Amino acid sequence: MRRADERAARRRLEQDAEFVAHLLAGRERSLAGGARVFAQGPYFRGLVASQRPLHDELLDQAMEAEDLLDASWVFITDARGRLLAKSDEPGAAGTDMGGVALIAGALRGQVMSGFGVSRDSLLFQVIAMPIAVPNGTPVGVLVATNVIGEEVVRDVRATTGSDVLFYALGVDGRPHIAASSVARTTALDSALGALSAGRRPGGGLLRVGAEDFHVQGARATTAGGEAVGGWTVLRAHGAEASEVAGMRATVAAVAVVGLALALLAAWLAARQVTRPIRALATLAHRAVEGDYDPTRDGVEAVVGAADLDGEASDEIAALGAAFRAMIAELRDREALTALGARVPNEPAAASAAVAAPTDARGASAVSGVRVLRLASPARPARLAERYELQAVVGAGGTGIVYKALDDALGEIVAVKMLRPELLAADPLARERLTHEIRLARRISHRHVVRIHDIAENDGVPFLTMEFVDGPSLDALLHARGALEPRAVLAVAKQLVRALDVAHTQGVVHGDLKPANLLVAPGGVVKVTDFGVARLVRGPVGPDAARIAGAVVGTPEYMAPELLLGSAPDVRADIYAAGVVLHECLTGETPFNADTPVAFFAHKLDETPARGTPIPQGPTLAAPRGIAAALGALVAQMTAADPAGRPASARAVYAMLLRIG
Repeated sequence: MRRADERAARRRLEQDAEFVAHLLAGRERSLAGGARVFAQGPYFRGLVASQRPLHDELLDQAMEAEDLLDASWVFITDARGRLLAKSDEPGAAGTDMGGVALIAGALRGQVMSGFGVSRDSLLFQVIAMPIAVPNGTPVGVLVATNVIGEEVVRDVRATTGSDVLFYALGVDGRPHIAASSVARTTALDSALGALSAGRRPGGGLLRVGAEDFHVQGARATTAGGEAVGGWTVLRAHGAEASEVAGMRATVAAVAVVGLALALLAAWLAARQVTRPIRALATLAHRAVEGDYDPTRDGVEAVVGAADLDGEASDEIAALGAAFRAMIAELRDREALTALGARVPNEPAAASAAVAAPTDARGASAVSGVRVLRLASPARPARLAERYELQAVVGAGGTGIVYKALDDALGEIVAVKMLRPELLAADPLARERLTHEIRLARRISHRHVVRIHDIAENDGVPFLTMEFVDGPSLDALLHARGALEPRAVLAVAKQLVRALDVAHTQGVVHGDLKPANLLVAPGGVVKVTDFGVARLVRGPVGPDAARIAGAVVGTPEYMAPELLLGSAPDVRADIYAAGVVLHECLTGETPFNADTPVAFFAHKLDETPARGTPIPQGPTLAAPRGIAAALGALVAQMTAADPAGRPASARAVYAMLLRIG
């Protein structure tokens, strides 16, 4: 019996040691996966690849990577292995690290990993990710670290029941405890010396003080194979025997009860799970065929009854709710996709920009905006010696938008040339714009157009951003007029999700309007111009409003408090989103008047005169009540008093989920 217990203890120890190895490997994979995604960011790659990288910008990127990867610290090198920035040492730069095996391997295009030691007793895992451009050699290395601390020790102890000890080798070659679940004593330090030297304890047991332990572990090495520490799993001698005895005492009593419970659970599971699962499978097959109606043949009733009557488990109820939400979104986006598929991508303003007369410098003027002339395919127009301009895709109050090829990264981007006068009138405008763009660039969401960079060409500022191959909501409304309520619901859900993530990051848009909403393939709505709105916000004149059929201007979508000079906030964005949704439902904005004075009076009035009323009954193919429910929500969102509006975009999204 004693030998059997010893064999069981050895097997358990091997399993626990394997768990520690898998845990460390999982931490390494997680760190490498995050580093790979970050290193592929177009803005980050372009910044590292530039001939004169800005240290402050690179330091911002290192700090952002540390936060996103949940790393202990991050540093960046150039193509020669020179340190460019380090997140935990803002002043560090210029150190040559090209001879370090970790960096040298990454500069050859390999993802390198290993362990490292800092301050003699700090053991950490490290990943070196090549920063590569398409079809090119790495332009630098992104290095991320993760310290092995007490939380790892707690995880091992809680999962396995065994103790674990991590140690680091100091400069003098002596081992130092980095993290341990065993109390740190002189006896432990003495035992650690034997373990780090690779000496196997006599009899297979390690004595620490008055207690014997079974031990098993491994060394921790750098990317170059140099040992810098290690780890050991310790299991008290005799622990296995006591555990086995306790288990034997309870197994017999539990066996009969367990069998009965298993039979009962199987019977209940057949009743609780089978019907709802079959119903969900039916819904899935219909969705594949394009049928998104969950009420046909009573299928939805089966799932709904399971939720209400306790006929399904919590997991089945959650699955049913998630599946219904997915079906609703697919149905709504299908309606939006069908509308967008028949609308050209380029608005009329863009077409006018292409045909405008050019000056001696190869530029033309469209509504006061300088437009770069697009040359023939044989001699494409270029911007800042990097961007090959291919087509004009939009024009508005802030500037002209081009589709362009980024030569450095080999990717299609959108380039927005800003109106120079937006910055010329205010000496602090450029600094304010850079700050706003830096904040907006932190927003990473599928419903927000990602901003890459801000630069200049011949003194004219421009932005580079994600290119969206689809029309604006403004173009869609001009081509089709009012949208079906299902399509409006799809626009609303995606718009407020974008606002929610932006507001969570502390960014307010301030100039929401249909022209700033793009409809990508698949019915995905993306919000653009975060960070640019502050440049066009200023005194409101009568020419900006749509009066008796004139062009739509920003004041149509501005909250009343903005017209009175207040700074934009979350509720101002909610108001503008409400006006956009009103226009989607009716084809017009809520406020119409014959004179500018009347327009502003209606806008500022607590009970303004509305334009075309929102439909209050079933419209087209929408289920009864969707249009009316949207109309009621729009009325709340466009309340003249900010206190009467929903408090957040997340609150608006919750209301939209209840609508459909």
